[in-house]
Amino acid sequence: MAEALIRAGDEIDAVVQLVKPFGLLVRTGTGVPGLVRGASAETGATIRVRVLEFDSDAVRFSAALAG
Repeated sequence: MAEALIRAGDEIDAVVQLVKPFGLLVRTGTGVPGLVRGASAETGATIRVRVLEFDSDAVRFSAALAG
């Protein structure tokens, strides 16, 4: 499964799906959803994130902006 390839510490590209007051809801190129807390960007933008945690049961991740 593609989602098994995501691990804490990985830097990956994700596309911003929704912008919320608490952060960004993003999706990887393979369709795995994630949350980037406290970040801002435009909907549709591709951003580089560092994975903080991957939940394999829920198939989602939390991340921070890379760099």
